[in-house]
Amino acid sequence: MTDTFDEEPPKQKRAPRLALNPRNSLVSRVRNMTLSTGSSLDSDTSHRSKNIPMIFQMYESQYEDLRGTIYGPSSPDFHPVQASETLRSSLHGLETKDQTIINTVLYHNNFQRQKILGAYEDMYSRKLLEDLEEECGGFFFEMCQALFKPAPNYDAQCVYKSLSNRHGDRSVAIEIACTRSPRQMRALRDTYQIDYRKSLDKDLTVKVEGVVGKMMHLLLCNNREEGLGVRVNDELVDKHVKILMTTTIDDIAKNVNLFEELFIGHSWKHIGTVLDKVDEARKDVQDIESIIRRNKNIHSEIRLILLTIARVSRNIQIYFAEKLRTAMTAERVDQSTIIRICVSRSEIDLQDISLEYKRKYQRPLEHDICQSTSGEYTRMICTLLSGFNNLENSFAPTPESIEE
Repeated sequence: MTDTFDEEPPKQKRAPRLALNPRNSLVSRVRNMTLSTGSSLDSDTSHRSKNIPMIFQMYESQYEDLRGTIYGPSSPDFHPVQASETLRSSLHGLETKDQTIINTVLYHNNFQRQKILGAYEDMYSRKLLEDLEEECGGFFFEMCQALFKPAPNYDAQCVYKSLSNRHGDRSVAIEIACTRSPRQMRALRDTYQIDYRKSLDKDLTVKVEGVVGKMMHLLLCNNREEGLGVRVNDELVDKHVKILMTTTIDDIAKNVNLFEELFIGHSWKHIGTVLDKVDEARKDVQDIESIIRRNKNIHSEIRLILLTIARVSRNIQIYFAEKLRTAMTAERVDQSTIIRICVSRSEIDLQDISLEYKRKYQRPLEHDICQSTSGEYTRMICTLLSGFNNLENSFAPTPESIEE
């Protein structure tokens, strides 16, 4: 993959509102970076190291008031060789030290884990993920796979599986299309081409037909306006409000051009502002989300697309909190969704998702996760969730405590 991404803007205040492929070019570039017992990254006064490839910076929080739970040690404290030794000693012997594995993996961010993979293979001529699979397995290993996969490759993999699902479940692809930043979506499309040797554009055309396919193509393949620091165009907002006030949901669900005019290319701030104004104007009747949800005349996947757009544009953290709740309360707990959300948001806004969950359901997310999972997998996912409980309490074990 070529580094074609624009320079990352500074963080701003937001508006209210599985196996690793060693041939992958991104993985190869990360592994070929200078590797030593220390780090080649420059020190930074913040939690995270900023001298990392732009493609990894895109998967960190871009807002000062949104917080993940994983930051990784700053440069002087990052030792990929030591981390590899710790993991090897935990996996090699009569008894696997699961807690040491959990602490070591979650002490590092996604970029640092790529360097640990490379160090481990260089030192032992073995693949870390293969050793983990041999000793662990189950959902614990599935989560390790997700944590060690480069973020854009993980997103591309999730989209590919969603589009290739024999049961036609496109919900994961819809989720990713609506919750990733414009830069992340460009990285996803580039990575998809490399990993699957076909463009997402062409794969969508083959695998998803009809109006649903056209709408998903618009969401996944078209560029969207960046949300950082963007002022909404009041004139365009009023125009879109008028369209929604005079058009039924059934019409939007059937008219791809109208769908594109209203929801494609605009920032989520713009869409949220439009929907809020529509609800304000219709205060004596149902809100737009309820209208979409209760409309049984439109295709179920189009209904899901419209609902996801509405919910994400208002508050993406509440959207993820609700998805986690649904995953845990299903007849069969949806562990894949739990893993996907917790891993993909761990460096972006997982702490805020946990706070929204507690605010909405009056109970800690960690508590409900513990009731829905078991074994070392429970310990790993709860450690990931509680990694950063507040501004003064970060999960940052010392190298010595990792080996406890």
